[in-house]
Amino acid sequence: MSRKVLGMAALSAVALAGLAGALAGCDGSPTGPSPFDPRFVRVVGTLTDEGVECPAMRGDDGTLYTLGPRELVRGEVGDRVRVVGRIAEGSICMQGTSLVIESFEVL
Repeated sequence: MSRKVLGMAALSAVALAGLAGALAGCDGSPTGPSPFDPRFVRVVGTLTDEGVECPAMRGDDGTLYTLGPRELVRGEVGDRVRVVGRIAEGSICMQGTSLVIESFEVL
């Protein structure tokens, strides 16, 4: 191969690697993580006043979830919400299953 062809092949490989790197964190959705991503849980339920240290919701399946960070929780007790988040490894909430919010929607 000539130097020109080898140079173009190397440039193409670098461009493709850069594009793959840019897309690596992209899940194709402007509103949050992919619904198939196992790192996240998706919960629909009702905001409750059961949280002592943190805002809380009761999932439709009856599970109590505490939510953080607090600044991302909108709505009032009794509102129906959809939360996508990951289960916290540690939390100050000390009750229920603590979720770190990725997306929060009042329904």
